[in-house]
Amino acid sequence: MMQDNARKITYGAMMIALFIIMVAIAAYVPLLGTIIMLFIPLPIILYRLRYDRAASIFVTIAGIILSLIGGLFLLPIAFVFGPLGFVIGETICNKKSKLYIFMAAGLTFLIATIILYLASVVLFGINMIDELANTVQESQNKVITFLQGFGDVPEEVVKQMNETIQYTLMAIPSAFILSSFLFAFIVILINLPIVKRLGHEIPKFPPFRLMKLPVLTVWVYMIVVLLPIFMEIEQGSTSEMTFVNASFILRFLFLIQGISFIHHLMSEMKLSKWVTVLSTIIAMLFSPLTVILGILDTGVNIRAWVGKNKSR
Repeated sequence: MMQDNARKITYGAMMIALFIIMVAIAAYVPLLGTIIMLFIPLPIILYRLRYDRAASIFVTIAGIILSLIGGLFLLPIAFVFGPLGFVIGETICNKKSKLYIFMAAGLTFLIATIILYLASVVLFGINMIDELANTVQESQNKVITFLQGFGDVPEEVVKQMNETIQYTLMAIPSAFILSSFLFAFIVILINLPIVKRLGHEIPKFPPFRLMKLPVLTVWVYMIVVLLPIFMEIEQGSTSEMTFVNASFILRFLFLIQGISFIHHLMSEMKLSKWVTVLSTIIAMLFSPLTVILGILDTGVNIRAWVGKNKSR
């Protein structure tokens, strides 16, 4: 029993040290740090897969606190990636599906970053969104000043630039949510194969080509699109922000659905992976058409027609 506790403590100390080293590299080494950042949750994941929940929580908290050894700048990184590693390890231990692991990891990353954002506003008076808005506004002013050097800038151009910036700033919440889940997906995609190679059992994602959004998504999108016709939306209001972010997220989902249909089509035609990769790049370049394809595949299930044509 004492020997088991000694191993638990020794392994925990090793994982904490590795966690802190990776956090430090991510914080202080520009190029390598970006890559290492994706692997920061791995020590916590491995510890949770080997030992109990209580010990894993202790190791996670110890890793976050001891990261202060490398400076205050390390604390935010450790605060985000420590819980992320614990949640991924916890969901794997509980035999959850890979989709469940992805959703739990995405929510954990999102909540942790929101807490950091609120802390930066309350404790340090730093509002990243306001800073971004000011930076974008300054860039616009510089562009207008540059263009004025060649003559008068039409008011219509300035108005269009202002509307584009306003739309971009309005879409920040949805972009933040989507990027959080995308980052969590990349972390899972990279770390789980390593966990499997080290002898742990992990769940599998169903093939991407089988992805299918519920038909309800199309009806929700129709309501969002038709909303401005039946309801007056004031510029800068909460309703406009809701409309912009809902549109952004739904279009992104239909873009993914459209790419999924293309993968399904390439699979049915038994084409090589390189053709599928090239088709994906083209689909992203022509995203408006891919979004329409995603809407059709969700609402009309056009992939069923592909199967019928093949059977004939």
